[in-house]
Amino acid sequence: MAPTIESVYLGNGGLSEGNNKRSNRFVKATWKNNLTALVVDNVELCRVLERENLRAYGVETVAVETGEAAVELVASGSTFNLIFIDIYLPTMSGPEAVRQIRAMGVRSKIIGLTAIITEKDEQDFFAAGIDEFYEKPLDPDWFVPIIREVDNQI
Repeated sequence: MAPTIESVYLGNGGLSEGNNKRSNRFVKATWKNNLTALVVDNVELCRVLERENLRAYGVETVAVETGEAAVELVASGSTFNLIFIDIYLPTMSGPEAVRQIRAMGVRSKIIGLTAIITEKDEQDFFAAGIDEFYEKPLDPDWFVPIIREVDNQI
C-alpha cells in the first residue's frame, strides 16, 4: 500500500483578510510503517518547529538540544528511522555527534541541517556520515520524499 497524504478541512478557523491568511487545512499522512525521528537542535524555536512539522506528517518524533543528548539517547538503545541534526551545536558539534552515532553502527538516514554553512563545513558534515544536507527551515517539498523513501525501505 502506498503512503497517502491528504489535506483535511478544519472549518472556518482560518483568517481571511490581507496577508494574514492562515490555512484552515492540515496534512494527514498515512505510512506503511510507524516511523520515528530524532531532532537535534539547540535553538528551541527551531527544535519545536522541526518536531511539530514531522509529527504533523505522522512521524513519532523526539527532540533534544545537544549532540551529547543525541549520542546518549542512541547509546541507551533508542532507535530512529530518521535523524535531523543541526551542524552548529554547543560543546559537541553536529558532525562529531554524527561520527559517534555512526560508530555505534547506526544506519538511520541522517539529515544535516543549518541556516548558514560554509562549503568546508558542509564537506565535514558529509565526511562525518550524514546522508543528505538541507538548509533550514524544514520544507515538506524535501522532507516528505525522504519520509516516503525511508518508509519504503523498512
